[in-house]
Amino acid sequence: MNRVIASALLAGMLSTSGVAAFAAETAPASPPPPGPQAGAPAFMPGPGPARGGMGGRCFSMKQALNLTDKQDARLRALRQAHFQEAAPMHQELFRLQDELARESVERKPDERKISELAASIGRQQEKLATLRSRHLREVASVLDRKQLETMLRMKESRGMRGMQGGGRGMRPGGCWR
Repeated sequence: MNRVIASALLAGMLSTSGVAAFAAETAPASPPPPGPQAGAPAFMPGPGPARGGMGGRCFSMKQALNLTDKQDARLRALRQAHFQEAAPMHQELFRLQDELARESVERKPDERKISELAASIGRQQEKLATLRSRHLREVASVLDRKQLETMLRMKESRGMRGMQGGGRGMRPGGCWR
């Protein structure tokens, strides 16, 4: 039973990074600050001039994959539709995870309820994984073979950054994190 609880809680933490990426994606874009100020460090984390990595520039998917304007517009539309469809599913997953955490710390936790919640979390994660897979297939249908291979390499190179607070996916404006 402890394995079920630990697995469910770990899954909850992993899912939280996905919601952080979703929140970053749907948050209004803020303009980058003006260039570096006198006395400011040459390397600062985040987007914008003198803000670390990529020569201080935002690394856009359009540039990285050499997308046409039509491809770029289509991918943005697909991403927006995906996030709109996934948002309520993520909300339900978080609700279930919160309920599991609360039940787990009760003085006398209901083991049956914990087991049911863990199973519900698994089903919700399965739905989200299926949705992500469908979205990836839709994205792949817009790209040529070389663009798809480049995108997959970029995805692999991002690794587990979402788990370290850096977020995953793309920021508003189509820039990779």
